[in-house]
Amino acid sequence: MAGIKPALLCYLQKRLAGIIPALLCYLLLAATSTLAAATMTNSIAFPARPRVAYTAAELAAWTNDPARKPALDALLARANSLAATNLYVPPEGGQWDFYYACPKDGATLSAESLARHVCPRCRAVFTDERTVAAYRTLLHNRLNDQCHDLALAYALTGDVKYAETVRQALLELARLYPSWERHDRWGRKGLLAVVGGKRYCHHLSEAVGIIKMAKAYDMIVEAPCFSPEDRAAIEKDFLRATVEETRRFEYFEGGRNNHQTWFNASYAVVGLALGDEALLRYANDGPYGLAWQTDHSVTEDGLWYEGGMAYHFYALDAIVEILKSFDRAGWPVREPRIENLFAGPLQFAYPDGRFPVINDSDPSSLYAYTRFYEWAGVFFTNPLFAAAARMKPDAPLVQGNSQAMRDAGLVFLRRGQGSNAVCAVVDYGQHGEAHGHPDKLNLMLFALGRELALDPGRISYSVPEFKTWARTTLAHNTVVIGQKDQAPTTGCLDYFEDAPDYAACRVSTDDAYPGHTLKRFLVLTDRFLVDVFSVAGKKKAALDWIVHARGAPEANPLLLPCSDTLGDTNGYQHLKALTTGKGQACFTFELGQPNGSTLRLFCLGDEASTLYSGSGIGYQLSDNVPFLLRRRTDKSAVFITLFDLSGQATLITNATAKLTDNAGLTKVDLLIETAQGPVTVTLNLSDPKKPDATYKPVRFNP
Repeated sequence: MAGIKPALLCYLQKRLAGIIPALLCYLLLAATSTLAAATMTNSIAFPARPRVAYTAAELAAWTNDPARKPALDALLARANSLAATNLYVPPEGGQWDFYYACPKDGATLSAESLARHVCPRCRAVFTDERTVAAYRTLLHNRLNDQCHDLALAYALTGDVKYAETVRQALLELARLYPSWERHDRWGRKGLLAVVGGKRYCHHLSEAVGIIKMAKAYDMIVEAPCFSPEDRAAIEKDFLRATVEETRRFEYFEGGRNNHQTWFNASYAVVGLALGDEALLRYANDGPYGLAWQTDHSVTEDGLWYEGGMAYHFYALDAIVEILKSFDRAGWPVREPRIENLFAGPLQFAYPDGRFPVINDSDPSSLYAYTRFYEWAGVFFTNPLFAAAARMKPDAPLVQGNSQAMRDAGLVFLRRGQGSNAVCAVVDYGQHGEAHGHPDKLNLMLFALGRELALDPGRISYSVPEFKTWARTTLAHNTVVIGQKDQAPTTGCLDYFEDAPDYAACRVSTDDAYPGHTLKRFLVLTDRFLVDVFSVAGKKKAALDWIVHARGAPEANPLLLPCSDTLGDTNGYQHLKALTTGKGQACFTFELGQPNGSTLRLFCLGDEASTLYSGSGIGYQLSDNVPFLLRRRTDKSAVFITLFDLSGQATLITNATAKLTDNAGLTKVDLLIETAQGPVTVTLNLSDPKKPDATYKPVRFNP
């Protein structure tokens, strides 16, 4: 059985889950629980302790650095307070931390006691076991931090009272951990909870928590208060037991996910702390070790495959832990594909350093991750990363060229610099698997110093709107057919060009809605964006083009208040304050301070469309974002939109569009009248018989 490939076991488990019980899967995996033989032959030498979070030399440098005295004083103040009483060790395992939130408004709860918890917004009271168990997770997390602070205080001062306080907590965990039952966030227990944990409700939190505890143990293990029996119990029944529990069941997670990076990090850190060479090597050479993940989870563009920056840096955080552990053991790993994970986000950012919020991600920016670049600049001796570490939010990025990230499936169209920088992003590629959204050909737009058209990201896992809004096609800036969500798929990049006067691309998908072909053609200039979205199908359906745009929309005489709803499923139930009308229209969004600019949208060729406006949901439930929806009920349609990005409502005085359909090969001619003179743009939506570098379906005449 030991010769069976782990990937095959994972496949069998998935295929046979409805036929054989999880118990049999567990028995199969248990038979393969011995550590895999290492494939790397580099020698490993474990230095003297401490060696994980800090070395003796690094600790001495800290105590001798006057600039770090305020941090040392603050640390010792916390440690003295903690050492005055025993640390609280929860007597049971915890639940999913996202359950510690009010399902109505997403607010994090407040504890009045171990058993009573209150929403700070609506004042709802929660005493159910799931909420109480989720609070225990916060207490376990707090214990990790407390032990680390106390251990560091001991390492810096040698005062044994700090080590003794941590010793008692670790011994209690060593006593409790073997008796705790495996459980997951769905309520399954024991062998049925194959993706669950003991101290926490899943492997991921087990791994993150044990990393901090292993670092704490490494800093105090040589303290005189520890007996050999203490060390043996803590190492066997808590540190090693935790990572072995994760390792036995890691196959059920599938390997290609951010969770596995943290599993690997826990193997590396605990292996380094315990001086266990086999465990340290397993972090790299295991069936889903770092070497495997580097090949399977990192795109050629330097992005983590799940698409969002939240998970990119979350996975990268674990990878840094692994690389640090390898380095401590004299096993340097300088894999170019890993180095590229630091370069990718530099190409992914808007001109102000913020990131488009794609898939299950949250709003964030490069400036939130400068610590990664400080470390990478030294580790990889890369001046680009060292420069990125010095970025400041008040200094706009120097915008690079437009870029097609073909492996990740993203196109960044860029024009201008500084306050005149504009950027359009279209997502056509990888779905992102468990953290992906049904959003092919989704458009995001930055201009006038801010993000204008947005993707809501994940909002929060703790609210129903995560599934009923964020995970719907309607919440994105694309086309919805038949009021249904797209199928998970990967689209195509048909054309990309970065010309002197414009940047352009065309993306498409045949699989998002079987029976329909979707194409999106974008042309970005310094002053405007042309967006042509073509839908071609064989059956009539409601074709809804939608954009969610920042700003306060001006009243439009074409639209009147509408008391009806647009639907009660797939996100439509969240569209509020509806107005509706018919005909071709121009919409203006007042962006307010600091510069009082405006965003204008010209909806061209829309005589047959029914228009709707109102508000949807942005990055959180209280974030009301205006939307504009154009609906046509037909087999096919072409939606033509002109975005005036100048910030001046008078720059574009008029715009007209003409469609020519010759045997289904559509050509779009636009005449854009501006204050500086007319501009013509011609787009060819037909597919070339042999697309190559000479294929240029754009004619642009400023």
